[in-house]
Amino acid sequence: MADPTLDADPAIVVSDLSLGYPATNGRRAYNAVEGVGFAVERGQTLALLGESGSGKSTLTRFLAARGEDTAEKSARIRVSGGDATVLGVPMRRLRRRAFAQLTAHVGYLAQDAGATLAPELNVGDILFSPITERSKDFDRDQLGEQIVEMMEIVGLPLGKLQEYPYELSKGQRQRVAVMRSLMLSPSVYIADEPTLGVDANNRPRIVDLLEWFRKRTNATLILVSHDIGMLERLGQRVLVMQQGRAVGEGDINDIFRQADHGYVQQLAQALRASAYDEVADG
Repeated sequence: MADPTLDADPAIVVSDLSLGYPATNGRRAYNAVEGVGFAVERGQTLALLGESGSGKSTLTRFLAARGEDTAEKSARIRVSGGDATVLGVPMRRLRRRAFAQLTAHVGYLAQDAGATLAPELNVGDILFSPITERSKDFDRDQLGEQIVEMMEIVGLPLGKLQEYPYELSKGQRQRVAVMRSLMLSPSVYIADEPTLGVDANNRPRIVDLLEWFRKRTNATLILVSHDIGMLERLGQRVLVMQQGRAVGEGDINDIFRQADHGYVQQLAQALRASAYDEVADG
């Protein structure tokens, strides 16, 4: 099994990939992703768009090597066709050792990650936890400086480091979750709706953080988002999915303007018209 190659280019290669879920509790096995193929060059950002149930979350969870990271057998992703490589590592039949190595270099933000922060830890410990879980030998002062900079970017007072998740608003928890997912400075970063639950005033702060991270590390990003502001600032290429299949791919400035697929046209119109505003989260 190959070790991760941090300067692999393309960083991600997906070849005719089909992904599904096993039959459980009387439910039949089914495919959530059908024959998808694309490549993401090192340092590039790919935005994934599509309606609910289009296969975006399944695809990103698999590429982040979290396909079996669940206690529920029915939620474990199975490859039913094709293959993918991430940082040169084949994702099909990923062994435990390779999984541990790969997840050290592939950051992942699950959808609504702010709701799953460890309730027994304060924000400071939550941010340090990705480091302390893997090593006891690290420069605490250097990491502390990084955390201070990140907190400033996302607009959270340093006093929040001593607070616990239940003391934070939904949007504040989401901002903490995004910061936590970046702490290992991954070479590949995959985020599923990073601005979900954050009010309109603070969503740009998360975009600022991701832009800061990308410039600092030259990481390869895959972002699932319908935040048009995020897409315009971070997305270089767009892959549009519908019912598990890729129905459009191209430069973000061209794909909607020259869309030749009816669904892509509908999605473009919906994105331009949408401006979802949650209650201010502080």
